[in-house]
Amino acid sequence: MDTPRRSAQRVVDTLSAFGVRYIFGIPGAKIDAVFDALSDGGPQLVVCRHEQNAGFMAAAVGRLTGIPGVALVTSGPGTTNLATALVTANTEQDPMIAICGSVGRDDRLKRTHQSMNAAALLATVTKYTGEVTHPDNASEAVTNALRAATTVPHGAAAVVIPSDVAAEATTSVIATPAPAPRLGAAALEQISQAGDLIRKARLPLVLVGMRGGDPGACAALRDLLSVTELPVVETFQAAGVVSRTLEEHYLGRVGLFRNQPGDILLDRADVVVTVGFDPVEYDPRLWNSDPARTLVHLDEIAADIDTHYQPTLELRGDIEATVRALQPALAGLTLSESAAAIVDEQRAALAGIDEDAAAYPDSEAGVNPAALVLKIRDLIDDETTVACDIGSNYIYTARHLRAYGPRRLLFSNGQQTLGVALPWAIAAALVRPDSHPVSISGDGGFLFSAQELETATRLGVRFTHVLMRDNTYDMVGFQEKLKYGRESGVQLGDYDIAHYAAAFGATGVRVDNLHDFENAFTQSLENPGITIIDVRVDYRSNTDLAAQLHHGVLD
Repeated sequence: MDTPRRSAQRVVDTLSAFGVRYIFGIPGAKIDAVFDALSDGGPQLVVCRHEQNAGFMAAAVGRLTGIPGVALVTSGPGTTNLATALVTANTEQDPMIAICGSVGRDDRLKRTHQSMNAAALLATVTKYTGEVTHPDNASEAVTNALRAATTVPHGAAAVVIPSDVAAEATTSVIATPAPAPRLGAAALEQISQAGDLIRKARLPLVLVGMRGGDPGACAALRDLLSVTELPVVETFQAAGVVSRTLEEHYLGRVGLFRNQPGDILLDRADVVVTVGFDPVEYDPRLWNSDPARTLVHLDEIAADIDTHYQPTLELRGDIEATVRALQPALAGLTLSESAAAIVDEQRAALAGIDEDAAAYPDSEAGVNPAALVLKIRDLIDDETTVACDIGSNYIYTARHLRAYGPRRLLFSNGQQTLGVALPWAIAAALVRPDSHPVSISGDGGFLFSAQELETATRLGVRFTHVLMRDNTYDMVGFQEKLKYGRESGVQLGDYDIAHYAAAFGATGVRVDNLHDFENAFTQSLENPGITIIDVRVDYRSNTDLAAQLHHGVLD
């Protein structure tokens, strides 16, 4: 208990107590009490240009730091505009919370200005939604939202605060952080059984998923790999779990393509250990053709059973603690000569894919997108954060851009949400100020969130955005060609990136070949501000590439 203060202030106090560093939002009359409270201190407020982008930034902060970012929005369309960002964060398990204003309690059920059942809407796109009906409950609701967002599986949570509640005084506050409790390791008996299954395997394989990319889990996995010869395949969300020094364990990434080295090895392995894997990343029916195969499910969450995912053994507990408990049972594990030969063959195939792509950098239609991604890979260091948008650029980045640290290569692989890359880059520039983030998008996805360039220049952050241009929604277009023999509704107009970027205080450059791109990109890394590099790309081979994709993964 404390002296009476507005519940809006209690919201800010609670966020500060839990270590929240950033609030992204757009003000409005139904939430202005919280904005007013922020004028006296609390997390850093970043005023954005659209609520959806505010949500993307908040979720990216959660993914990159483990501490939720906050989206602060007003009632009505301020809240509904946030829905796409919330469902994206919830699906892809990025911890964030939304604090949404609403009409006063007296108008809650009336047909009046911006009145709506916001809690009912938000409940469909979050893992927790609380509606505050009394000022004494404001701090409680925010606390429980933060706990829900940071409890595995992580995700989005929301709090709805009527304007009259936000303005009322209360003495109730939760000033001491109450983080979600951490689990211990899985049962020792099950860990012992898992060790026996893996040691007896003809060809064991580790499939690392999104929760395996958490810092503690990643560190434990790297320690395990350093004392075994276990091969590893990463999902997109787990990109970077295998470090450069452990490169010989890496067999590629799965989640989009078929018959790639990682897929082939997954198919041939007789024991697959999934670590922090979520089916939203890569549907088990696409990679587990034999439901009777031995699967060891290692996760904090119980397995989501389906026809193609029926674990032989579940190791349920804290991932880091469980992997460390398993390490003594597997230390010194080596592959048989035949298994090692299979692994070596697929590692050579993985390298060959990149070598083939790099051999064809330019054509009269533009730059080979695969060669472009490989060039970016050559020009950045292991600490660079790369945010990838959805579109055909996503296909090439997922296939060719290697990462050597977790949460350094960011994808929207659960919802495949267009427009995330630039807001994610802004968030990365905020939480990793000593690095130079890179974002990648197509010309279509870029304009979904490009208005936030003003936000970025106002903040004084720096990053490079690579825009792969062909003036179409190509990822839809090439699928239409395969289905119907023609395209429909995908053609876009050109725009001048130099003038557009300059209007927001950024630098815009257009290039037509890989040599000029390399020069522009290298210069951008020295730019203290923001550079947009517009690259004309040749997507004519996408219909051929589609033969290597699983059916329906881009729908």
